[in-house]
Amino acid sequence: MMFSTAAPYIYYCCLILACGFALKRGTVAEYVGVAIMSLGSVASTFGSIALEASWTGLGTITFFIDMVVLVALLGLTLMTDRFWPIWMTAFHLAAIAVHGAKSVAPDIAPWALATGSAFWAYPMLAALVIGTYEHVQSLPKDPENSG
Repeated sequence: MMFSTAAPYIYYCCLILACGFALKRGTVAEYVGVAIMSLGSVASTFGSIALEASWTGLGTITFFIDMVVLVALLGLTLMTDRFWPIWMTAFHLAAIAVHGAKSVAPDIAPWALATGSAFWAYPMLAALVIGTYEHVQSLPKDPENSG
């Protein structure tokens, strides 16, 4: 068994559903958001499994991956006219703050760090889904293909 708890399985189900919706209904901005979320999630998972045994250390691999994701999200935010990448970037910045908390107070319980870091991925997915939905709703309706 790859994971010891159900939480990663639940997250990856949410990731697949959110990214599937964004791929089906979105445009280029959503596609880039899907790529950033998917690659960042998979890289963090395999980086932590292969190189970092637990949340007891500073988590330099995870921090590095999170910083790369932050730069990608900032680029997306600056390149698109959509509002949802700003929210996604802000939520990810909150997740990165967990690394700062660990460096300032290394005696924080590992479960608190893991939970605090993982929590912010769900609002990021919500921003992607809501942003995609709002974009689809803002498009002009096609009278020939309407119900």
